[in-house]
Amino acid sequence: MSGKKGDLNLLLPGADGWEIWTGSQAAGLSLHAASEHQRPLNVTGYPSGSLQMAIPVRQVSALPFRAQTDDLALLGDLAAMQLEKNGIRPALDGGQLTDHFVFGSTAEETHLTAIVMNPPSEGQLPRKSPQAFDISPRCLPLPSGKVVIWRELGRWAFGIGKPGQALYFQILSGERLDDRAGNEIFLALTQLQMQGLLPDLPEEAVIWTHGSPSDARPEEQEALSRGLGLPVHPLAKPSPTWPSPPSRLLPADVRAERLAKKGKRNRNLIITALLLAYLGLAAYLYLNLEKAKDAARQAQRNAEGISEESDLLLAHQSKWAELGPVVEDEFHPFEVYLAAYKALPNSPNERFIRLTKVTMVNQFREIDSELRVAREIVLQGQADQEQQQKIPVFAGNLRNSAELERFRWEIPPETIDRRSGKMTFIYTGNATE
Repeated sequence: MSGKKGDLNLLLPGADGWEIWTGSQAAGLSLHAASEHQRPLNVTGYPSGSLQMAIPVRQVSALPFRAQTDDLALLGDLAAMQLEKNGIRPALDGGQLTDHFVFGSTAEETHLTAIVMNPPSEGQLPRKSPQAFDISPRCLPLPSGKVVIWRELGRWAFGIGKPGQALYFQILSGERLDDRAGNEIFLALTQLQMQGLLPDLPEEAVIWTHGSPSDARPEEQEALSRGLGLPVHPLAKPSPTWPSPPSRLLPADVRAERLAKKGKRNRNLIITALLLAYLGLAAYLYLNLEKAKDAARQAQRNAEGISEESDLLLAHQSKWAELGPVVEDEFHPFEVYLAAYKALPNSPNERFIRLTKVTMVNQFREIDSELRVAREIVLQGQADQEQQQKIPVFAGNLRNSAELERFRWEIPPETIDRRSGKMTFIYTGNATE
């Protein structure tokens, strides 16, 4: 029996194993099955219908920050810059492993959280391919103004946020709730307050219980309260929800599976169209039933041969498309580097600006659910403080260069290198087809 429209099947990390929740956004979710499996690959017994998956906290890194803008179109680039600045980089071949979520905003700034998902290792994805992914803290109704501690796949995690949104979350380093765990949570809350993301520290902490032997004992609650400096209260863990809209996370294995299904579907359509053409031609040319049967059998044999040829043709087109970034003259790395060099406001006898590093990426990426060529050039350079005015001239030359007109430039203000005392800059140009 197929599920009704609007039904949800959520694979959620529970206290000691994975859980399957079913229901709908309107009626809520109820627990369908609970397991002790630590790996989603071993979970079975899914109801019919599509599957959504909540990524455990241990597989996600969170970076909350303040953006000095309320322009939502800029937040993706700002989130990527913050992740790069803090040395948090997603795997290049891991699929869509980054996203950002707005927590709150004013007329002048936006508070948001950027996340990076670790590429799933063997066994960390279910046998049934999920339709959508999100992080488990966004699937849990975090109460406003409180820090919440809960158990997830045998480890303790904590988070702070509000229903449907998570400002910050992480797995505790220790396996028990004690004074050190409380100190760890207090340090994270203090850092959020110093960054201006948390106006006031929470007045209390809540430990979600699951009705199992792994729930926090009274002595653990007392130790946690001492280390945290806040009263701690146990509370039954509420039912999860599914965020709307969900995140854009999509691991590479699932993306590859979807592209393969799409390619197979397209090949089947080609074969079907050719087979219908052969059958139509046979019906038109032969009125005799026996001749029509012979033509149909011949069309079937021809269609099988065409299927192999169409596979070869699609493979050839795919390989040729992969060579596009290499064979296109307009984006040869040397030509792009030369155009950037010409934009330097240096004179024949004096070099005011020095490029210290030039990097160019010329590869395929998934953009708006399609594989497209993405080209990026990163220019790093420096100048003496006396020649600081030359740096904006270089930025203007890049934007006005006819040879670089296909690139869209990100030009942040220059900064001072504390070691050398020189003015440094990093300009990034993107040309996406």
